[in-house]
Amino acid sequence: MDTLATSSTDSSGDTPTDDTWDRLAAATQLLHRAAAQVWADAGEDHALQSFGFGVFLAQAEASALLPREHPVPTAEDLEDLEEQGALQLLAAAEELTRPLPAQRPDLINRSPLVLDLCDLIREARELGY
Repeated sequence: MDTLATSSTDSSGDTPTDDTWDRLAAATQLLHRAAAQVWADAGEDHALQSFGFGVFLAQAEASALLPREHPVPTAEDLEDLEEQGALQLLAAAEELTRPLPAQRPDLINRSPLVLDLCDLIREARELGY
């Protein structure tokens, strides 16, 4: 997943064919997993509950950018999710979305997803993740 793909066009010359949807789908699963971890850790801690909700919102944002028919990988499809904490999952999702503005500015410029992930990573560090 750490390989960056370059954009090209399909045989008709119209539609960009890159790994945008696969990256977004994988980021969606990573964010889902991170949110579930934070929520499980939160208990009665309102700061963690709020943080977990923010991660769920980022997951929903990433999911909403995907075409309806594009599959989201399961946790089993992605490597080593069990061993990663919430901060590592957020960082992996951010890494997947980092090249998206260059690949699909029409899509990503309408969404604050990349900036939201950076904010969530900063907040995770402040909360001790």
